[in-house]
Amino acid sequence: MKGKLLAYGLLVLPPLFWAGNFVTGRYISEQVPAMSLSYWRWTLAMLIAMPLLYRSMWRQREVISQNWLRISILACLGVAGFNSCVYIGLQNTTATNALIINSMIPIFILLVSWVWLKQGITLRQMAGIVLSFVGVLALLVKGQWQQLATFSINQGDGWIVLSSLVWALYSIGLRYKPAELGGAAFLGCTLVVGSLVLSPFYWLNLPEAAFEVSNDAIAALAYVAVFPSLLAYLAWNYGVKSVGANIAGQYIHLMPLFGAVLSVTFLGEQLAAYHALGALLIAAGLLVALLPFAAIRGRFASFKTH
Repeated sequence: MKGKLLAYGLLVLPPLFWAGNFVTGRYISEQVPAMSLSYWRWTLAMLIAMPLLYRSMWRQREVISQNWLRISILACLGVAGFNSCVYIGLQNTTATNALIINSMIPIFILLVSWVWLKQGITLRQMAGIVLSFVGVLALLVKGQWQQLATFSINQGDGWIVLSSLVWALYSIGLRYKPAELGGAAFLGCTLVVGSLVLSPFYWLNLPEAAFEVSNDAIAALAYVAVFPSLLAYLAWNYGVKSVGANIAGQYIHLMPLFGAVLSVTFLGEQLAAYHALGALLIAAGLLVALLPFAAIRGRFASFKTH
């Protein structure tokens, strides 16, 4: 029981740290170029974690060598691709917008599964997708629907939408992760590959990628390398192991809430009616598309018969 209570408490930390990653990316966007932040985040995380992970990687070196391409593709999507798109987007959009748009990832997973895995989509799921899409549109046009007549997407919001699609691809791709590859070894591999893939984007673009090593830059790099990259991963794994993925997954919905509070507190961003409208429509779409209504009705009917 104590272990489960600890897990419930620890599961609050990953969405808090991940929301903080968006806020930090926005805060430091004018000082540190996006690809520089992405590169140093994962390189520092790799250097910090490697003393703890290399033994697991060495023990499973045969599995890694046999599946290096699959592992590399997942690392490119989940480490290099997703976070780079987020940081690029945060240079031209607010952290609040980015977090709300990012909450549409489950809908993108449905769409990717439909296109890639040929999994069918029900009318109810399609209705949920449309609702969520209208919610994203509300954010993109800032609630001014007349702008749709001359619609041009904000570049930053476009990158955030792309990041959500990349994470959906990564999430679906995890089914191809070698089952025998342990979590520690997999994390170590993704950190190494992610850092290597990002290296040329940083080193071959100097001096454009260079930045002043200020107190703000050091604090931002320390935060993104440790809290959302490592501590969130450890807390998430412990929570999932203790209470299960279904319960743990519900905590992800705290990200927009945490993000809104952090954005207002540290960035001075103003919440507007269109933020509430967009979040409400996306949340409604998620409920319509993903909530197992049939199972709920069955349980309710069973309850009534007792």
